Parts: sequence; C-alpha cells; structure tokens
Amino acid sequence: MVFNKIDVKSIVKEERRDREFDLEYRKIRQEYKLIEKFVETRKEKNITQKELAEITGISQQAISRLELERHIPKMDTFIKLLDGLDLELTIV
Repeated sequence: MVFNKIDVKSIVKEERRDREFDLEYRKIRQEYKLIEKFVETRKEKNITQKELAEITGISQQAISRLELERHIPKMDTFIKLLDGLDLELTIV
C-alpha cells in the first residue's frame, strides 16, 4: 500500500484565509495548547494517568482520551484534573 505525504501545515495555512475557518482554528488551537500543557505538567510531576484517576475520581480512560486529543472535557472536569495536579487555571 502506498501512502501519499500530506503537508498539513500548508493546507491549514490555505484554509485560514477563510474567516470562519480561522476563527474556529484559533478557538481549537487554544484548547489543544491547554491540553498539551496539562500533559507536560503531569509528566513533569511523574504522575501516571492511573494515579491521577485515583486522585480525581476521573477514569484513566477519560484522561487518556483527553491526552490523545480525542475529547475536550467540560470545564468542571478539566478543573478537577488541574486540582489533581495541584494547579489552577489563571487567565492573564
């Protein structure tokens, strides 16, 4: 099976010329940046998904889906996860 290489950055750059696409892209980009920082911090603190699940009461599977960027949690769930890492969400 032959796979074609796709230049996603070029596609996104082109699509961002569309105002609606750009607005949605910026919104989603911020969500994923939060998730990336969350994962980075969990790993820096040497806390496993399983341990975080035990601390927060949120299933390990749900944490995994979040970290794999397959699910964007509700704000109250995300705050529980932040609390489990002894973090707080601050808007500057």
